[in-house]
Amino acid sequence: MASPPATPHLPPHLRHQAIAELLRAGATYEQTRAQVGGGSQTLLVAVRRAEGIPHLPRPRLCRTPEETYALYAEPYGAGHARWTGAWAGRMPQIQHPGRYGRKESALRVAFRWRHGREPEGRVKPGCGDRACVASGHLTDRIIREQIRQQR
Repeated sequence: MASPPATPHLPPHLRHQAIAELLRAGATYEQTRAQVGGGSQTLLVAVRRAEGIPHLPRPRLCRTPEETYALYAEPYGAGHARWTGAWAGRMPQIQHPGRYGRKESALRVAFRWRHGREPEGRVKPGCGDRACVASGHLTDRIIREQIRQQR
């Protein structure tokens, strides 16, 4: 969709027409606001309804937990990674696919992805960096016990 320049100072009737034109062309509310220089959700819905423009459902992105981990685990330093996605308190969090998908610790997802098994007990970074979420640095109870036995 070719976007005309933003028109922030339109009189109300022309603004209504510009909003209707953009919505008919398939623009999202966010794109419409950017083009007309603002406009509340209420205004955009009112114009859409008054003009009989159907609401276009937008598909939600549906990523696997592993894809989400790869997207939000940002590498830094000596193989470390920091989490740039959603948090639940102090725990990096991933929501499984679907509108009401269950939520899970990003550490558990990364551990399972790396080791091919469910972690036993808490998953913690074994590299000394408490904020690290790099899959290769994560340990569970079994790995920590093996490390203790080797010492």
